[in-house]
Amino acid sequence: MAFRVYPGFRSTPHRPGAIFEPNKTPKATMNLARYMSTEMIDLWLPPPEEPPDNPELNLAKFHQRQKERYLDLFVSLLENSGKVLHHRKLHADFVNRERKASTALERGIAIPHVRSRHVREVLIGFARSFEGIDFNSLDDNPSHLFFIIASPSQLSDTHLKIYKQLMTMFSYSSTYEELMEINNPGEVIRIIRQFD
Repeated sequence: MAFRVYPGFRSTPHRPGAIFEPNKTPKATMNLARYMSTEMIDLWLPPPEEPPDNPELNLAKFHQRQKERYLDLFVSLLENSGKVLHHRKLHADFVNRERKASTALERGIAIPHVRSRHVREVLIGFARSFEGIDFNSLDDNPSHLFFIIASPSQLSDTHLKIYKQLMTMFSYSSTYEELMEINNPGEVIRIIRQFD
């Protein structure tokens, strides 16, 4: 099976059950898997809506509303943990964070993250879109893989440490490929644990 090699990414031969060579394992700073559960994983996000054929339509507003609908789905995933205190207010926190600057990166990856008073503890969700979602990415391409992070307001840098570790994980080009191919939510946690 061939894998894409992205500029700046380290490529390693694929082996079943592993996405990097053992002697190249990055030193983990956090146990990310403990913040996740299969209930907070959605491998089949609904496809985005096509904009209606209307010359009067404000496309920017259309895509913003669509982005907010997906953020609402992401909050629902986190809510499955039983540790979200207020759905609507947490959704507003994510929307406000995205309005400051998009959390969509390049190469189909997005990491929406927020500090909020409306979660009891750190939560990490995961969602995948085969079609891709316009999330205002740095390279203007649709985002396919979403790691969603919410941490309590009093934890000043926890979400940034998680963000950094996820970026280390994605420095291996095969990580993206494996996450696009899996069919079981538990496989997401297995992949995460290889970097913990």
